[in-house]
Amino acid sequence: MYAATIFIISKRKELSIKYKKLIEALKQEVYVIPSLSEALLQIQKIEPELLIISDTIDEDLPDFCAKMRALTCNIRPVIIAVSKSSDIDDKLKILDSGADDFMDESICAKEFQARIKAHLRRYLENSFNPVTFFAQKSLTTRVLKKLTTSNKDSSVMLGRVANIGSYREIYGEIAYQKVLQTLGAIVNSALGTQDFAGHLFDDEFIIITSTQKAEKIASFLTFAFDNVLNRFYNKKDYENNFTLLSSDIKEEEREGLMRLEICATEYKKEKFNSYEQIINELFSLIKLCSNKEKSCYVIDRPKLYGKVGEKRVKNRILIMEEDESLSLLLETLCTLNSLEAKICKDYDNFFNDCKEFSPDVVIIDYGDKTSKKGLEISRKLKKNNKNAPKIIFSSSIHNKEEILSAGADFYLPKPYEADVAIKWAKKFLY
Repeated sequence: MYAATIFIISKRKELSIKYKKLIEALKQEVYVIPSLSEALLQIQKIEPELLIISDTIDEDLPDFCAKMRALTCNIRPVIIAVSKSSDIDDKLKILDSGADDFMDESICAKEFQARIKAHLRRYLENSFNPVTFFAQKSLTTRVLKKLTTSNKDSSVMLGRVANIGSYREIYGEIAYQKVLQTLGAIVNSALGTQDFAGHLFDDEFIIITSTQKAEKIASFLTFAFDNVLNRFYNKKDYENNFTLLSSDIKEEEREGLMRLEICATEYKKEKFNSYEQIINELFSLIKLCSNKEKSCYVIDRPKLYGKVGEKRVKNRILIMEEDESLSLLLETLCTLNSLEAKICKDYDNFFNDCKEFSPDVVIIDYGDKTSKKGLEISRKLKKNNKNAPKIIFSSSIHNKEEILSAGADFYLPKPYEADVAIKWAKKFLY
């Protein structure tokens, strides 16, 4: 359950205490502010969802309501005016000045609570995504800001659906909305009443929960998403484990199925000074989930330091191309781009060269149409090998599905510009 922040702006102590107790009974967060200058400062800092303004303030109530409406146009809180007067002209003047509701001080406690709940319900309904039922970006940002002003230790999680853009392009808007709807149902079923879920963008979301629950939630969400994935694809795409965006005559990177990527970091006041720092930390962490075939999660833990050997720079390209002139051209372009290249003379020596050279990227030609040696190399290279080099597969035999099914990471139909192969090799390296 989301706890809204409510400001009571009043100089009368008894009235403020009464309203504060009634609102706290609704499990909402309440601040009593007697000073107008302090109220203006705290509104910009905390960004409350609802303001209760009493006519005991040192300013004309309609004028102050109009000022609040102008100053809070970016966060658009609900404004409720409270007055001793029950005169209809006073009510209309206050409502016309920008207040959303008017209450006189004689209102009974139950009606007061009911009207507060109604305003908050409408406010929150407009602040939640109708498909996922996560909070919209504006509310998510405010919740993160509130977290950085509190002393509460929590875990902040970032989740996103990788490859959902290509899925949307192939399967259409209705299927895309169904994925988000299912994701929302899975996430909401895993959260408790004190947890929060909100969007950063359509396919990226934030979860705020306790540190003890974060890893359990991440584990459940990735497991559940992979178990419903087959519902979103036709049988052929699901069995192939990739989708095709274009025809055989166009180059294309191997686009895997959708997967859920999640990362989590523990929020501590001494670690983060702003919500932007939290988001930056999460986006750095979630990069560790890239290039995985299945849904996965990363949990930020205290770092253990020790001596680490010097890491080799990834820049080695092995070229297996039957066209000798094209091989030499690719080798020359690699050198010009500060890449270390080696030409493999024939298919039979490929794995020996691969073992000696330890390439990071291989450029393989389809080879003879009958023997399909290039395809066999691609299959053997990728089979049960998590550290296999990236494969750029060139072919004059235009069969994209067969080539990508054999493990190729990029399909490059012939004829092609050599610069294209080098561009993709650099992309896979860096």
